[in-house]
Amino acid sequence: MALFGRKTTEDATEDDRSGATDTTESTGSTAAPLWRDEAWADPEREEPTGPTRRTLEEQQAFLLDKVGALRPFGMQIWDVPGLVLCEDIDSDLDLPLVTTARTSGWGVRGSDLVGATETAPKRLYVVDTISVSDGPGRPLVSGAAVQIEEGAIIPEGVDAVVPSASGHIDADGYVVIGEEARLYQNLRRAGSELSDGTPLLRAGEVLTPRSVAVLAEVGLDKVLVRPRPRVVVFTVGETLVAPGQALTQPQQRYDSATALITAAARGDGATVYPLGIVPAQAAAVKQAIADQQIRADLIVVVGGGELIREVVDDIADLDEAVVAINREARVAYAGLGDARTPLVILPAGVVSSYVAYHALVRPVINKLNEVDPHGAQRVQGSLADAVEGAEGVMQFVPAVRDEDGTVRPVAGADSELAWDLARANVLAVIPEDWAGAEAGATVECIVLDDAHVGASTP
Repeated sequence: MALFGRKTTEDATEDDRSGATDTTESTGSTAAPLWRDEAWADPEREEPTGPTRRTLEEQQAFLLDKVGALRPFGMQIWDVPGLVLCEDIDSDLDLPLVTTARTSGWGVRGSDLVGATETAPKRLYVVDTISVSDGPGRPLVSGAAVQIEEGAIIPEGVDAVVPSASGHIDADGYVVIGEEARLYQNLRRAGSELSDGTPLLRAGEVLTPRSVAVLAEVGLDKVLVRPRPRVVVFTVGETLVAPGQALTQPQQRYDSATALITAAARGDGATVYPLGIVPAQAAAVKQAIADQQIRADLIVVVGGGELIREVVDDIADLDEAVVAINREARVAYAGLGDARTPLVILPAGVVSSYVAYHALVRPVINKLNEVDPHGAQRVQGSLADAVEGAEGVMQFVPAVRDEDGTVRPVAGADSELAWDLARANVLAVIPEDWAGAEAGATVECIVLDDAHVGASTP
C-alpha cells in the first residue's frame, strides 16, 4: 500500500520513497535542491568587480535561475498538509469493500416477491439471522429469506432488503411480505461509492487535511511529497536588540526584521530557523553561515551586504546587484558549498527587507515548493493621494485598499516602521517608468499575506 507502483512527477530513489518522516531538521541529511546554474564551475569566469544594476524582473530571473524544486520523498500522511503531492493517487480498492444492508429488514430474492400485494402476500421461510458482526452467511436459495441488521454483510443470492415493517413472522416461522422489491433495494453495493482505479489526487496538488483523510481511507500511510524548504533567517547589526531585552543606549532599536521575515517565510510554506541578531563583523557572519549551511535550503540575511566578499569563500559564485525598487535596494547573492545553497542578503530596514522579500525571496521559496513563483494575489485600486517617486525605480508603498478600491498610502516608500506595514493590507506598486503617481491614478496592489481587501477590479 506504500509508495511503489504509483505514478510520480520525478524519478526518486528507493531511499527517498521509504522515508517515513522529515528527519532533515535534526540531521540535515536530505539531498540538496537541484540547482540548475553551473556557471560557478567555470574556471574562466571573471571575478565580479562591483554591483550590477538590474530591474526587478532581471533580479527575479537571476535568482530563480539558481534554484530548482526540492527533491520529493515519502512522509507519513499526518505530516503532509500544506505540502505539494508528487505522485498520482488512484484508489486500489472498492468502497464499500462488500455489499451491506442500508436498513434492517428481510434479505430476499426479488424474483420471489413478484406479484406480492397486501391482499396476496408472499411467504418466505426464514433461514438465518445476520447481525453487523457476523459474516455473510450461507447463499440464499429461492423461496427463503434472512433477517438482517442494518450494516450487515449481504449473503450471496440476496438482491434486495425489504424493511422490517413491511413483513411479519407467521406461526409457521415464515415471513409474510405484502409488497414487491426492486432490484438492489436498500443495498449499499460494493464499489458503489468508490471503485478500484478511481483517480483521487493528482501530482501538483497542495495537500489538505481532507486530502489526508482520503489517503487514509484507501489504506495509505505514506505519500510522496515535496518537503518544506528549510530557510535560515538572521539580521546583521550592531545597534539592534532582540525583543524582550532592555534598550541600554539611545541609538539602539529592536530587531523587527527577523521576526517579520521569519513569519512571512513560514506563511509561504517554509520551515524557518530564525537566529536573531548577528554582530556586523565579518568573522561572526561567516561563522553563522557556516554553522547553518548544513540544515538550510536557503539562507536569508537582512543587512550586512557590505560584508559579502569577506564572508563567502567562493568568490566565483557571488553576485552583488543594485535593484531598481524603492530606494534602489542593494541585494547580494552567493552559492554556498558543493550544493550551491543560495545565500540572499536583503537591504536593512524592516520595510525595505519586507519589500525585497516579497519581490525576490518569496518567488524563490515558491519555486523550491514547485508552485508558481509569481502567484501573489494582486488587485487594482485608485490612489487617494499622490505618491512621490523617481523615474526608473519601481516603488512598493504600504497602503490600505478600501472595499471601493480606493488605495490610501499609510507611509512613503522610504518608511522603515513595522507599524506602517501593520496598518497596510497591500503594497501599492508604482511602475518604474512613472515619476511618482498622481492622486486618482490606477495602480496594481500586492495583497499582503492574509490581509482582507476589497474585491478585485474586474
